[in-house]
Amino acid sequence: MGGFVITLNQTTPELFFITNLLAGGGKARKRWNTFSEQLTGKNYRVNCRITEYQGHAVELARQAVEEGNKRIYVFGGDGTLNEVLNGVIENDILLDPDIELVFLSAGSSCDVEKMFPVKSELIDRIKSERSYLIDVCKVTCRYNQENPIMRYFLVNSSIGVLSQSIDYFNQKRRFISFLKRLNIDIAALYAGFKNIFHFKNFDGEIAIDDTEHINRELKNITIFKCSYFGGGMNYGVESRFDDGKLHVALISKMGRLRTLSYIPSLYSGTVLKKKRSEYHQANNVIMNLKKGNVVIETDGEIIGYPPCEYSLLPKFIKIII
Repeated sequence: MGGFVITLNQTTPELFFITNLLAGGGKARKRWNTFSEQLTGKNYRVNCRITEYQGHAVELARQAVEEGNKRIYVFGGDGTLNEVLNGVIENDILLDPDIELVFLSAGSSCDVEKMFPVKSELIDRIKSERSYLIDVCKVTCRYNQENPIMRYFLVNSSIGVLSQSIDYFNQKRRFISFLKRLNIDIAALYAGFKNIFHFKNFDGEIAIDDTEHINRELKNITIFKCSYFGGGMNYGVESRFDDGKLHVALISKMGRLRTLSYIPSLYSGTVLKKKRSEYHQANNVIMNLKKGNVVIETDGEIIGYPPCEYSLLPKFIKIII
């Protein structure tokens, strides 16, 4: 496993860092170089583990817990934090009940930060005692035709045109990587436009708390804790990191031109006021597809396919922002 140690004052405790230098379309490398100089200036001892492949942060987080670390410092984007989150939870139980995650945002959108009323400078988060006890969302789905998978997330999960766009956005293509470095909103718009002309509506069956049953063709469904996604887009819903609710946004079937016309409302936060949109609150959401296949995205990472079930672990883990 890759990693290095900044060793200065041996009397200070060592800080366990999980660092993704590829976050933000590669911008995190430069940000890390600047931030590590700040750490050196503060005489911090840092045990830095560099992620080398998708899912590596999950392994590193488990290793951090096994080594007795109570705080894990995550330098990267929302996807990196998501992997660390999944590394410290097993079967709805924290591997260490005292674990805290310190998020040092260095990614493209960093929507996780937008859930919190007060954010500290990155260097001030190192020794901060102000932690938030937050809800964690859980989704079970299938990784492929045979294997089920369970994942946890903090911000949102989408199924439909948004998840397919994120799938394209995440692909390691030269042009999309260039756009990410140029401007994250431009890159997200490009991926969205690209997929609007290829993605078809899908026929879904949705049960919300087993009291509402929806059977219709959809363009997209998002289950979220944070109204913001993709950098500058948002659903315009007031929500809290600890409100004990799943928030559900549905967009019904529509053609390509109407879908294009909805894009401005995603940036103005008015999309749920549109005729073909609707909003629900829930404790549990179950979704199945009558036909076809659509990928599921959680916190910017593609994880699998329906059928799927969403639930909530209220006030479950401490995070420092």
